[in-house]
Amino acid sequence: MSAYKDDSYAVEEMVDDIDSRKIIVRLLDENTSRDTIQGYFSALGTISDVDLKVDESGKSRGFCFITFDDGSVIDKLVEQTHVIDNKEVVVARAIPYKDRTKTNKLFVGGLPESLSEEEISEFFDQFGTIEKIETVIDQDTQRRKHFCFIVFTSTDAVEKAVNGKNPPRSVVHKIGKFRLECRKKFPEGHPIQKKFKEMRKQQMEIYPGPSLDTFGYSYYGYSSYGYPTTFQPAYPHAFGYGGPLRPSSQRGAFGYRPY
Repeated sequence: MSAYKDDSYAVEEMVDDIDSRKIIVRLLDENTSRDTIQGYFSALGTISDVDLKVDESGKSRGFCFITFDDGSVIDKLVEQTHVIDNKEVVVARAIPYKDRTKTNKLFVGGLPESLSEEEISEFFDQFGTIEKIETVIDQDTQRRKHFCFIVFTSTDAVEKAVNGKNPPRSVVHKIGKFRLECRKKFPEGHPIQKKFKEMRKQQMEIYPGPSLDTFGYSYYGYSSYGYPTTFQPAYPHAFGYGGPLRPSSQRGAFGYRPY
């Protein structure tokens, strides 16, 4: 009986190798074809793949990814000026996938008023150097809302704090008797953040919570004050949990049956 072999490391190495040989080309003319792009860059190095991004109608979205057989040509490529179909385009190294899922900003929800910023800083300092802690003040009560954002000087600190998990997954940390839910925070235009907000929007349409912030939705499954948005106390339902028992045909967007 052969032992189970985990090939995940081999897959990661293969992906890293491909990413190291890939560039992104932006500001392409909408009429520039894949063949034209391949013809232009083939003169600069042997190409293994051209991935031109198009919309639902098949129209170019104005950018593409190009993978070369030899990544050493990229350093010279990104320093040069490139004109395709009489239009200057922008060429840069593609950001590796593993780096696209990293951020130096951490969302922390469920903060009680009694927990000071110094205590928060002292606890999270174990993961890395903290640049700043961003809190939000309620304009009506002038009290701190029950969530904050911690900005670290490195992305590695956030990876440690959430065990490498990406939204909607999160990690709970305890400071004394308080349980704080922590999740990566990406810029609003980031693909992961956009996908997460869309998931949250869909889920809130299925299970509209009573505690929404001024923008009509909760922060990461929390109300304006960082408490879980719920039908039943202490059961966050933003991702398919909480609320009355529903038939299986009405399960949450993530396949979880609400409990």
